[in-house]
Amino acid sequence: MISPSPYYTEFTASNAIASLIGAFWCFSTPDATIQFSESVQHRVLPDGCMDLIFQYERSLDGDINNPQLTIYGSTDRFELFNIKPATEFVGIRFHPGMAGQFLNLSAIDLFQQEVKAQDCASVFGKIFDRLCRCNSLEQALRTLQTSLLELQRMNDDLSSPTREAIRLISSSQGRMPVSQIAEIIGVSERTLRRGVTAAVGLPPKVLARILRFQNTVSHLRSLESSNLCGIALACGYADQAHMAREFQQLAGLTPTTFISR
Repeated sequence: MISPSPYYTEFTASNAIASLIGAFWCFSTPDATIQFSESVQHRVLPDGCMDLIFQYERSLDGDINNPQLTIYGSTDRFELFNIKPATEFVGIRFHPGMAGQFLNLSAIDLFQQEVKAQDCASVFGKIFDRLCRCNSLEQALRTLQTSLLELQRMNDDLSSPTREAIRLISSSQGRMPVSQIAEIIGVSERTLRRGVTAAVGLPPKVLARILRFQNTVSHLRSLESSNLCGIALACGYADQAHMAREFQQLAGLTPTTFISR
């Protein structure tokens, strides 16, 4: 018998914060049963984003056990997580470079790190307490959404050139050369690198590489075309072999294996 599948869904942010928030999302694994008693291995792919995540284990009587509120920094590699049955997650995924308006933390220091949110600021302790009183995944998601307003700072430390550079890297899905972006916004490549790295935690070329990879993932998941060569060219790779090498490094899988999973 095939084990029940984990559940994942995303919700778009309201227009007022859509430029800052990539998505609100939920993820849960089925309850433990005779057929499903072991941990689920979940592969997380790099996306250039930072996340604020509340997770807990759900007891049979509905209580929350082992709750955690964690800030995950950006990363340039995939990670495999072993998740126990009856574990639930709700999260906020910030657009690249936009977490700074909510989390008064260094994106560079958070690179490939996960930190307990309550240790970073007292407001996270209050949010954590509210989340722990939730009775359902849906209620926890609503609580996290409303708590976002408390996190948003009135001041915006992101400079206009850096914001525009991130916008161009994102809108081109990593296909626009960094040298061209620097020329368009009128700064040196060194200044561009410093600003983007401080905001995102990743240098601009690495962010572009990851966003190009994510565009490839979207093409492969849509199954609109089985022509891997065509997908490679559409996503800005030199050829299919180039795409396969990048995909293997960032996902730990070949594109063909990814499609078949």
